[in-house]
Amino acid sequence: AAEQLNQQRPDLYRARGATFETLGEFDRARDDFDRALQSARILNDRSAEWQALIDLGALWAGRDYAQTGQYYQQAIDLARSIDQPALIAHSLNRLANWYVNSEQPLEGQQLHTEALKIFETAKDQEGVAETLDFLGMANYMGGNLVQGTAYYHRAIDLFRALDNRKGLSSSMGAMSIRAATIQTSTMVAAEKLIDAARGCEEAYQVARDIGWRSGEAFALIMWCTTLGPQGDYTQALDIAHRGIEIAEEIGHLQWMAGGYGILGAIYYDLLALPLARQYLERGLVLGQETGSLHWQRVAAGFLASTLIDLHELSTAESVLKNTLPADSPAHSIGQRLCWCARIELALAQKDPTLALELIDRMTISAPNVIDPLAPNIIRLAILRGGALQQLDRMDEAQKCFDAALTVANEQGNRSLVWRIHLALGKFYQAQARRSDAEREYVAARSLVDELAVNIADESLRDNFLQSAYTLIPIGSPRRSSKQAADGLTPREREVAQHIALGKSNREIADELVVGERTIETHVTNILNKLGFSSRTQIAAWIASKNNKMT
Repeated sequence: AAEQLNQQRPDLYRARGATFETLGEFDRARDDFDRALQSARILNDRSAEWQALIDLGALWAGRDYAQTGQYYQQAIDLARSIDQPALIAHSLNRLANWYVNSEQPLEGQQLHTEALKIFETAKDQEGVAETLDFLGMANYMGGNLVQGTAYYHRAIDLFRALDNRKGLSSSMGAMSIRAATIQTSTMVAAEKLIDAARGCEEAYQVARDIGWRSGEAFALIMWCTTLGPQGDYTQALDIAHRGIEIAEEIGHLQWMAGGYGILGAIYYDLLALPLARQYLERGLVLGQETGSLHWQRVAAGFLASTLIDLHELSTAESVLKNTLPADSPAHSIGQRLCWCARIELALAQKDPTLALELIDRMTISAPNVIDPLAPNIIRLAILRGGALQQLDRMDEAQKCFDAALTVANEQGNRSLVWRIHLALGKFYQAQARRSDAEREYVAARSLVDELAVNIADESLRDNFLQSAYTLIPIGSPRRSSKQAADGLTPREREVAQHIALGKSNREIADELVVGERTIETHVTNILNKLGFSSRTQIAAWIASKNNKMT
């Protein structure tokens, strides 16, 4: 109607552009935002001009991060020229977030803090909530999961009170990073994986309810980073693929880069190294296309680790050299993943002194570390243990492996627990402590068997079992299962104990911090192995076992 009347209405173009953006129609959204910008300039409506620049910057974040930075810089220059505090604060947040995603989190934190003061002075609760969300991410990207989580909890409370469902979904999805996820096992975790997973599930549901396609993709990609470490592989893979599909449908290159990188990391965890390499290389290329240093370095860190396991050390070294300069800090998520890969490379090249120097550097730069000599960071504790073992400093090495196992169990990171048992087995074997080594190898194999239950794809499951058994140097492939009582694995026996207490599958899943489908599979395996047909028989069997022990 406005067009028929030859009226300049930047507000209408903006509203339609925002709708197209929500639906994931990039070209139509860009056209409308461009027309809103032109219309505002014709009217000399500087506030509307500023809004159009912000909208264009946010839209381009999914395609070209360099473009995003240019629009945000124009917006803050305009806001300062018209001297409107609210616009200045919003501009500060956007530009700060651009810095954060460009791997400059400390610069971003400073700008966000300036914005927060402006909003708090104006008692602008929407602005405060938005800024707290940004500060949460800035701290996460800067390596401080504890402080970032505190900001996110405040933001989520405000978004709920304001009924801002888009903000709520975004914050809850981003707050998944607070645990020892695929991305963040190089940092001190703030909360457990199972809590992070539940938050992502709600984030996804809220995004679906409001039809926010980009938010759906983001929540799914963040969700799978919490499920993989818990060993819920089938669901993690399904969710990752769904997130990528949505990102591809709407042409969101940044979420595509993130999705491929995270999916590759899951396949790396499953020991499917050629498949991991394929997805990680794709994620790295997409990260380069978008200009997102974060996703480039996430993909590069895991790609280098994959290449090291494939014994392609020179290629791994080249990937790291091209992605992260040698003088780079070790603050952000992506930087720390690349530095961990460099440490793995040094250990593979039998240079434990260099590895230990890099580990010390990473430990010093990490907030909330309790004991630098046995850090409460899973991957750093494992790597430090490996470096100390190569240096024949056995007592210190054991302290690190024990610390890693404690944190991994507390977090529910089962994908790393079995690897720590393997590392401990090799550690004891090197000292000719055969019974201790055997115990650790049995524990590793038992957990591998349990994790394999959660891999629906038969070829992927068989490859995981065969590859894991090859890494565990002694015993027959099913030795761990045979050593468990009546053919049950330790986890199956644990589930049986809970059944004997009258607990439902849901209650057992909550208690053991796994998915309900995982418990259903365990129950089926228990029934088959024992030749039973009911839970009552399992309970009676447990009771008889307990009586014999008494």
